[in-house]
Amino acid sequence: MNDRTMSTNWIGPQDALGELQRRTAMLDAIGYAATRIVTSGDWRAGIQELLDRLGHATAASRVSLFEIHRDAKGQPVESCRYDWTEPGQPPMSTDPRYQNMPLIDADGVIDDWTRRRQRGEVVQALQRDLTGYTRQVFEETATLSFISVPIMLRSGCWGFLAFDDCHAERTWTALEIDVLKTAASLIAGAMERAQADERLRLSEERYALAARGASDGLWDWDVIADRAYFSPRLHEVLGLQDGALGDNVATLFDCFDSEDAAAIRRYFATRFAARRGTFRFEARSREPAGDPRWFVARGLIVHDGERPTRVVGSMRDITDVKDADAKLRTLTDDAPVLLSMIDPEDRLVFANSRFLAFFGRTLEDIANGGWDWTADIHPDDLPEVQRRWSEALRLHGSVEFEHRVRRYDGEYRWVHESEVARFTPEGTFVGFVGALVDITDRKQAEARLSDAKRQRAVLARHFSPNMVEELMRAGGQLDAVRTQPIAVMFADLFGFTALSATMPMTDVVGLLRSFHALVEDAVFGNQGTLDKYIGDGVMATFGTPWPGAHDATHAVAGACAIIKGISRWNRERDEAGRRPIRIGIGLHYGEATLGNVGSARRFEHTVVGETVNLASRIENLTRKLDIALLVSEAVIEAVKREGGAEVLAGFQDLGAHTIRGHKKPVTLWGMTAESLGVG
Repeated sequence: MNDRTMSTNWIGPQDALGELQRRTAMLDAIGYAATRIVTSGDWRAGIQELLDRLGHATAASRVSLFEIHRDAKGQPVESCRYDWTEPGQPPMSTDPRYQNMPLIDADGVIDDWTRRRQRGEVVQALQRDLTGYTRQVFEETATLSFISVPIMLRSGCWGFLAFDDCHAERTWTALEIDVLKTAASLIAGAMERAQADERLRLSEERYALAARGASDGLWDWDVIADRAYFSPRLHEVLGLQDGALGDNVATLFDCFDSEDAAAIRRYFATRFAARRGTFRFEARSREPAGDPRWFVARGLIVHDGERPTRVVGSMRDITDVKDADAKLRTLTDDAPVLLSMIDPEDRLVFANSRFLAFFGRTLEDIANGGWDWTADIHPDDLPEVQRRWSEALRLHGSVEFEHRVRRYDGEYRWVHESEVARFTPEGTFVGFVGALVDITDRKQAEARLSDAKRQRAVLARHFSPNMVEELMRAGGQLDAVRTQPIAVMFADLFGFTALSATMPMTDVVGLLRSFHALVEDAVFGNQGTLDKYIGDGVMATFGTPWPGAHDATHAVAGACAIIKGISRWNRERDEAGRRPIRIGIGLHYGEATLGNVGSARRFEHTVVGETVNLASRIENLTRKLDIALLVSEAVIEAVKREGGAEVLAGFQDLGAHTIRGHKKPVTLWGMTAESLGVG
């Protein structure tokens, strides 16, 4: 195997970049899901964009979200609630055929895929392996391969994310499946939190109705007398016997975890000093064992002048909401992106474990203003990052950008940063949720691709397209000097100087460009290498950068193609009343030395040696012999060895000729334009 026989499994820079771009896009989609879930109280608000992003990231034909539920008869069915489709694919979420699809057969047996999803399993399938109703659905939707990832709630399997490929029988990688499972888990966490929020909303509605008829769940603190009233309902909420709190507010505060109780006292002292009219705090119960319950208290502070006189409030059990938040935070902690939460004053208040590990910090170190993030931004990127970030803070708007950050080990890494603005249900801006995705590998691949494009452009000046591709596979390494057999061509226009003197300079330049284009087509079309232009002449080689099985044959064919092209020009020029153009081409075949003879600042790949010199001298003889194409006997013999004798039709043996600088006479063969049938 020679250097030209390269592996067909070679993966170029463009392929590697494509894989990295898909991986980055999938991680970006997960980052988007994590930020939207944290910032939105309704998981449905961002689900469509998440499916869109996942569809583009995974290069799927269709991404859909199915719910498993009961129909009007109480039978288990599945329905497509949301979907994204590539152009040309019909949607499923609006198609009645994909609503209330049965999950049990005529005997009442639930199907295998549903049982597997209920166990939390990922299901993959190819159309050719399916039968029955499932295959019918695949054929209706033109699906060749499929994967589904279950969405698991505490109550069981809610439904699943499905990805269809209508173009290929795809097998998903473990990395892709892990990312998709993370997306499904984040959706599940958002659903559970939404359910907890709904339960709390209903509880508050019930409380509001009850409170209008009684003092249920209230507490009233006379700050001046330091006496308090606690309603029976408040005792019930706290799990206490009626009257157990007495009439001292300190008894209420002491029901909470000691750390929270101290924080509540400091909180009220601050609110009193600032003459605030409202309050709200959350606290954990003081539980001797087990998980604590969470409560939220809110209400009014009444002031008389500068001093507080009365505090009236209510209290609610929010343990379900906190549990859902804790699960969601765990899910975001496991998300394969760096996540953080930032308050309106640009202070970090939460970061997941991947974020902390990346920067080598603890949450205590960096929370609440303890981290100067500007110190970890690359100096070259900092001005633009600060500008974009300041604008986002000022406008309370989401923002995305790419920049470099310093990792814990001092290395700067490229990240794609998304900052999503957060708002309360009332519309108050409360900060951002941020997601960082490490895109260093993608950036490096892009740089390699850019370098490869520049290198390909340089090589394209010299080599035919097929040779350029092979050179790129070899890394463009042409610095090594070596000797090998090649065919060398020199071609020159006869009387061009005299001809150009009769033409406007713009016409001269146009003629040269046309001539060069003709030569390029002929040389590259016969797997040759364009070495250099020499005024109105050209030098080309065949068998570079690597020797082939038909180099001499290609050289002769390329020379004939040039002569035919010139003859076509002359017919056009004759019709226009212009002088004809004549050309002389010389060919020789033999050993030559090739390599990069340029400097460090300029690439110049060429060939040198006696074969090159002799080819040039042969071309010079075309004028003396008044012939279009002149080749050495070495060329004729090489063509015959290669089995290309058909290209020799029309050549005449012109005998031996003495050539300056060459010791022995050289037998030459010639061909006229007329013998090619294009005179």
